[in-house]
Amino acid sequence: MKRRALTGLIAIAAIAMVLLLTGCVEKEEPAPPATPPTTYTPEPTVTPTPMLTETSTPTPAITITTPKDGDKAPEEMTGTFVVQVTDQPSAIDDFDSLNVTVSEVRLHKAGEAGNGTNETGEWMILEPSNRTFDLTKLQDGNMTTIVNESIETGKYTQVRLIVESTEGLVNGNMVNVTVPSEMLRIVKPFTITENQTATFIFDINVVKAGKKYNLVPVIGKSGVEMK
Repeated sequence: MKRRALTGLIAIAAIAMVLLLTGCVEKEEPAPPATPPTTYTPEPTVTPTPMLTETSTPTPAITITTPKDGDKAPEEMTGTFVVQVTDQPSAIDDFDSLNVTVSEVRLHKAGEAGNGTNETGEWMILEPSNRTFDLTKLQDGNMTTIVNESIETGKYTQVRLIVESTEGLVNGNMVNVTVPSEMLRIVKPFTITENQTATFIFDINVVKAGKKYNLVPVIGKSGVEMK
């Protein structure tokens, strides 16, 4: 009987010991996650934009000059320019016909210095209304008009006929007629005035040199007639 009681006491003591040890052991809990430190970012400073003040620029005044009654601008003043071709009697008597074709008429206007050099002033190109003419029919005061145009007033110095071709016939045979530099030039100053007609008489001569013929301008017989 005593032996059973002793065994029960030992069992009770063992259970109590177990419970005691269980209470003394602390249960480890997981550590909480680390929180990263908060970084402070300063807000950008906004600099106020100054208001733009529109500055009004004054518009320069435009001066308009009104011409007086009866006045015209220089570029509006024009006169009539006429070129007539004639032939000086000479070797032209050898020809049955002598057709000359002019591609253009060049007219030189004087520059500010008023001289006739090519370096100053300007050249005008006029298209002939009658490009081809027969010199054998332009004798004894007969003429043919190759230009009749309105041009700007002013002083002019030279007239040039640019010869495209010549076709001469002597005793039924074709002959060669030469134009030096393929151009006939006369340097004689004249003036175009407003509402006036300047007729330039361009006299051409046929010169025989051996068996050859040349066309040359007759300066002394050429020039302007004002009407």
